[in-house]
Amino acid sequence: MARHTTPDQQPEAQPDQHEDETEALAEAASAFARSAAHRYGRAVAPHVTAAGVWGTGALLHLADVPAWQALVGEAAAAATAATVRTLFPKTREALAWRWWQAGAAAWLPGAAELGAFGVMQSAYFAAAGLWTVPHVWRHRNYITRPKGKRRALEAAAQAKELEASDPIVIRWAQKTAGRKGALVDSKLTNREEFQRGGAAGTRYRIVLDGHTTEDAMQARKRICSDFGVAINFVHVEEPPGGEQNAAMVTFLKQLAVLEPELWTEPLLDMDTGVLPIGPFEDGAGDGALQVWEPGSGPLPVGIFGAMRTGKSSILKIASAEFARTEGRIVLDYLDPQDGQSCPSLLPYVPHALGINAIRQRLYAYQAEMQRRRALLSQIEWVDEDGVTQRGVQSYDHPGVHGMPMLVIAIDEFHLVARHEDLATIVHDILAEGSKCGMTVWTLDQNVYVGGMGGGDILALVNSGNIVVLRVSDRRIASATFGERMNAYPHLIKIHFPGTQKKTKGCGYLLGATDRPVMMRARHIPRMGAVMRGVPAMTVKLPNIAVEHDDAAPARKKRGGKGRRSPAIATADVVDLDTTVQMPTIAQADAAAAQTTVLSLLADAGQGLTGPQLVTRSGLPLPVAFRVAASLVEQGRAHMDGDRYVIADGERVA
Repeated sequence: MARHTTPDQQPEAQPDQHEDETEALAEAASAFARSAAHRYGRAVAPHVTAAGVWGTGALLHLADVPAWQALVGEAAAAATAATVRTLFPKTREALAWRWWQAGAAAWLPGAAELGAFGVMQSAYFAAAGLWTVPHVWRHRNYITRPKGKRRALEAAAQAKELEASDPIVIRWAQKTAGRKGALVDSKLTNREEFQRGGAAGTRYRIVLDGHTTEDAMQARKRICSDFGVAINFVHVEEPPGGEQNAAMVTFLKQLAVLEPELWTEPLLDMDTGVLPIGPFEDGAGDGALQVWEPGSGPLPVGIFGAMRTGKSSILKIASAEFARTEGRIVLDYLDPQDGQSCPSLLPYVPHALGINAIRQRLYAYQAEMQRRRALLSQIEWVDEDGVTQRGVQSYDHPGVHGMPMLVIAIDEFHLVARHEDLATIVHDILAEGSKCGMTVWTLDQNVYVGGMGGGDILALVNSGNIVVLRVSDRRIASATFGERMNAYPHLIKIHFPGTQKKTKGCGYLLGATDRPVMMRARHIPRMGAVMRGVPAMTVKLPNIAVEHDDAAPARKKRGGKGRRSPAIATADVVDLDTTVQMPTIAQADAAAAQTTVLSLLADAGQGLTGPQLVTRSGLPLPVAFRVAASLVEQGRAHMDGDRYVIADGERVA
């Protein structure tokens, strides 16, 4: 009987097994590709770039593309990249200009015109090799020690570990953010160490939980207590974005203002009206005054501080700056103590010393303000709709309309403010003088309402710039800065903590800058040195006859209301209730005045400002202004900013 055999039964392959093997191979290939890219990507990239640029040049030559077309294409590509960088800021890094692009820009037109082989090919790859080798060498560790370079990818984790081990962060978590701390559950992030302007420290962002930025700024003293440091070494400010659930805190190791910085050059910005006074103690820029608002007018300045704190230093800076404006800004110094307050200033500025001279000067300023108001109300100009308007509402910039900006600096202001007629004039200039190019700077040891001639004057001063140096009363900061700034001038000591270096010139400033950080005014040890060769400032004012010239303060009667109007002679004062009469000029005199002005303008290559024209011609300001305006109307001169410039035809004649 035949024997039948059956083939062995082989088990069928499982489909899942094949899929697992495929996925494992794909994962291995992907891992190998990532590893290779990590190790060799930086070395391969310059070789591929060099080969690609050479090949592009060869193709341009084979296609008979002329060099000028290659240059046009490069210019178009550069313009497109610049446009994209401007419209999409995130692409600025990726599309930034690089050195190899300059080489490619030179190679492509040359290759298109001369060819990419032979000598050109040898020269190209020699230059490309010189560029490629340093690039590969810089990244050699990616090839030799690939695992070591991966530490760069862990920078964020290392930063967190550093913050966790930071003693400031640890103490903050224990004290300030603790259960009884000033800012419970807050956190310090974004650690940044810095050294700038002589200062050194660490800056953090405070992430608040249940508190606002204002709460954090008001907690500054509590934070100083938590860390056991003086108020100078901790600063709390608003975040750059203004978020109310965060703040910025700076811990200083070294102050930038231990030594006074010398004034060496003019810093006044004639376009913006910003005058830097001195550096902040954290080295981040300067505290600055807003001397005037462009398109509006000058702003008042209040400088307050105890005796020998450096109030006069700010006046010296202003005098050195204003004297270099060619007569467009004039500082007039009024000192009721007969010049004893700042004698080194007197040779370089117009001044009135003693209460009688100050009274005469302030009455003259009152008349000058009325005279300017009358002149400005008659100026005609054409608006954007082509309609002729009469009268200007503001004093746009120093020297406009031939009128210098007048800064009336009154030292020891309380001695002037006790005279009611003088306080009234100061009040009127503060309230109305800005539109006429006039303002008042007040200097005193305190800001008590009685010493400031009433709360109205203090309110007007506070509307401008405030500088508070070292004082003994915390209420002074409250009366000046109010809720606008958390400042601690009453905590400034005579000497810096732990040193014998004095803090003269140190204080807080609210003006063009509003940082709650102490600054220090620059120092001018010798006015004669910085004013050498600089003409002294002068001021021309109406002659006023004062009816009473006694030194005794004028007091209000008990129960009286309001301020008593100053008693002045009316002969030389412009009356605003009547039509203003401009000075009349005979025809012959007008022709002679025009000839004089044209001669002066012809000698001045860049033209003359109004104050310069008045000074050099000897004509009264209204007459000089009227003559210059008539020359502009006749086309014999034109305005260039605030300067009168002779027409080209008149210069040739």
